Amino acid sequence: MRKKLFFKSKGMAPGTIIYEGDTPPAKTSIQVYEITSQNILKHENICNTQNPLWIRISGLSDSEGIIEALKQYNISSLTLEDIFETYHNPKFDDTFDYDFIIMRSINFNDNMQDNQISFIVMENVLITFEEYSCDEFNIVLQRLFKHFYNFYTRGINYLIYALIDALIDNYIAILNNINLAVDNLEDNMLSDVLLPCDTAELFHLKRKVNFLSRHTRASYDVVNQLLKLSMAHSLDEELSIVPYYEDLFEHSLYLNEAMQYCKDSIRSVYDENMTRLQMKSNKFVNILTMLSTLMLPPMVVGGIFGMNFDEIPFSSYPHGFILSIAAMFGISLILALFFKKKGYF
Repeated sequence: MRKKLFFKSKGMAPGTIIYEGDTPPAKTSIQVYEITSQNILKHENICNTQNPLWIRISGLSDSEGIIEALKQYNISSLTLEDIFETYHNPKFDDTFDYDFIIMRSINFNDNMQDNQISFIVMENVLITFEEYSCDEFNIVLQRLFKHFYNFYTRGINYLIYALIDALIDNYIAILNNINLAVDNLEDNMLSDVLLPCDTAELFHLKRKVNFLSRHTRASYDVVNQLLKLSMAHSLDEELSIVPYYEDLFEHSLYLNEAMQYCKDSIRSVYDENMTRLQMKSNKFVNILTMLSTLMLPPMVVGGIFGMNFDEIPFSSYPHGFILSIAAMFGISLILALFFKKKGYF
């Protein structure tokens, strides 16, 4: 898991642009997409684009270059500060000139990693900032080139919906994989009622869920705000974006409910696992207790015949040793049969 180490240098004024992340910033790449009714155009320079729909910035290493390229859009220094400080939870800010959204992309391929995604939504252009290249956006980009006319007719709100929907769908896919892993642990436990599950795997799944849940509730609030705005600003019923945001809201609601179900399942498996470990420990203690009880008669008989007296019954008898051994094991055998009949083992 990536450890977030973030702090603001002492004495720095609010709005100071400093990259603060847990890894070196990725190389900056700026791509500009302009959509017309006929085709979609890709540019590498913002200045060469007349009516850009989407400005995609990947990597935050060249902060000065990014700020200079976006100078014409008058982005607040406080907003830029939040963009380059990559530890924020998902949030939605409504400013006078634009809407500012922060989401997070999560990747569990090798280890637990998250990628801050920032959105600046203006009237006719969307600007996104990625801590490093987001795979979910690459999928949406393929749709953009394949069905550019849908994005052209539905406008910037549909593009925002498509991008955030890709992030939410990724959350759901990750959570479904975690649920499947929890179900596998439960199936393995059902195969043997006394077999504990893999504790290390269980704690690893719990850690993943906790890592994911940090963002799901905040993402739900962001989607809720977007739905309210879309309902307030929707004018054209035919091309209304509201149904798309309602669908996105349902996905985020399902995500939070599924997250709670997953947490309950992990807690249930953990409690059952602790019960089985306790039963296994008790069974081991019972076995030791039975062995101690079965060895008690030989110890008593041996202690009696080991006393320092001149006259001990059967001590001078020719077969006294054999009788004492038979008494030891005979009593132990009777105790073992008694415990077996009572079902103690």
